[in-house]
Amino acid sequence: MYSPVNGPRPPARLDFRLLVFILLLGASLRLLWIRAPLLDAHRWRQVDTASIARSFYEERFNVFYPQVNWGGQDGYVESEFPLLPALTAGLYELLGPRDFLGRVVTVVFSTATIAVTFYLAAEFLGPAGGLAAAFLIAVSPAAVFFGRTFMPDSPMLFFWVAGVFGFVRYFRSGSRLALWFGGAATALACLVKIPALMMLAPIAGAAWHAKGRAALRDRAFLVAVGVPVLAAAAWYWHAFTLYQHTGLTFGILVHPARTYPLTVAPGPWTFAFEKWSNMDLLTSGDYYLTLLSRLHQLLLLPWGLAGALLGAALWKRTDGRLVADLWLAAMVAFVLIMGEANIGHEYYQLPIVPLGALYFGAFAGPAFEGNWRPVQGMGLARAAVLATLLTIIGVVGFYYSGVINSHFRPKTLDVRVLQAGQAVERVVPGDALMIVADDYGSTSPLLLYFAHRKGWSFDVENLYPQVIEGLKRKGARFFVSTVWSRIERERPDTAAYLQLYRRLDLHDEPRDTVVFELGIRDE
Repeated sequence: MYSPVNGPRPPARLDFRLLVFILLLGASLRLLWIRAPLLDAHRWRQVDTASIARSFYEERFNVFYPQVNWGGQDGYVESEFPLLPALTAGLYELLGPRDFLGRVVTVVFSTATIAVTFYLAAEFLGPAGGLAAAFLIAVSPAAVFFGRTFMPDSPMLFFWVAGVFGFVRYFRSGSRLALWFGGAATALACLVKIPALMMLAPIAGAAWHAKGRAALRDRAFLVAVGVPVLAAAAWYWHAFTLYQHTGLTFGILVHPARTYPLTVAPGPWTFAFEKWSNMDLLTSGDYYLTLLSRLHQLLLLPWGLAGALLGAALWKRTDGRLVADLWLAAMVAFVLIMGEANIGHEYYQLPIVPLGALYFGAFAGPAFEGNWRPVQGMGLARAAVLATLLTIIGVVGFYYSGVINSHFRPKTLDVRVLQAGQAVERVVPGDALMIVADDYGSTSPLLLYFAHRKGWSFDVENLYPQVIEGLKRKGARFFVSTVWSRIERERPDTAAYLQLYRRLDLHDEPRDTVVFELGIRDE
């Protein structure tokens, strides 16, 4: 275990050289397939984020009213604060509406997380421990993949780690600048994604170690914590009021998601998504084995998990250890309370990566120390040898994790929905609302996004003639589906109703794709 004498030494030139190399390695991995369509893993969430950015760019730029494309003409939705869509829309103004720009913004945040993890770990473990922590988060398959997706999780993670670092630095140095930096980062983390409220646990650990109960009399600290909490409460109350007006939700405060209000359709919503745990899930061994497998393979890699466990066993009970342990306790509680969310979406476990990196740094710090013995006294050569070893270890571990096939999917992207959307875009007017039944189900944004249209999206099970009639009164002019054979087989009443209307010829559409113009009867 790395345990500096008389406190951590200040970073040396070699430390910064290695940090720059680690940042370049992490950024390089995050740029893999950066221009790929938004059809890799978690494409639903990515396209939802992209559709909000597009609405900011093409319609009105108002961050208080995020719009999705599956809620009709004005699909205002209960969501997190749309920081990533807003930043991306700003880039659209400069460079044009290109989807990969949203990925680029995420890459910037994710790469910055590597740097701030170094500084947080260095506060407790010295620069060598900080380098070890930075290396793990740089090559973590989960941190890499989600560090280039069009999703708010990596921006949240950056603000989370930065916020904890700011408060830790305040309690160790008394710097008011660090305090206000920590408070601002905490506010942004909680606004970008509500699970970031868990970061209050490690912040409380830093406060308790530094001042004990006296922290409750530190007015500046209380303001720096209280303002972010109030800002988050104000935003999510506003988001809830949007839901009350439109009935549209990402499942932030309202559950379940993947449903419509009765004014749109009655359901039943077979695939409605709840995020809470239940006894069946919590008593299932498969649930815990799945989470353990993610830790081992996707989040920390086998050697990272082993190093983190050893670091947890060896790290002395210092202020840094208390911060890490309370962070871990908050994550455990979150996994137990929000079981369905965690089993359904592995990105909810992303905060485990910088936490695991802290424990890993407590064990692996000596390997990154400036007096690295195999090439003693050879500064540049020492850095070159260590950089080569890090590249081999990081890239090999990343490749054998299987994340390329399971998440990046460069050879198995579902281009069919992209091709169908492009075919529909050529025949449906730009201002026309559509009713959609694609391969992804109720409230899916995919076909609507690639067709560059708005409307409503349904599972085949929820698609009744009465629903279509009701949406016609709300302005729907076209019906589009990429699963027409399923509709004919499972909803023959709906298929017969639709065949009363004119079917458009798409010429080069993918198989099973149809478009009916609802305002014109077939002759």
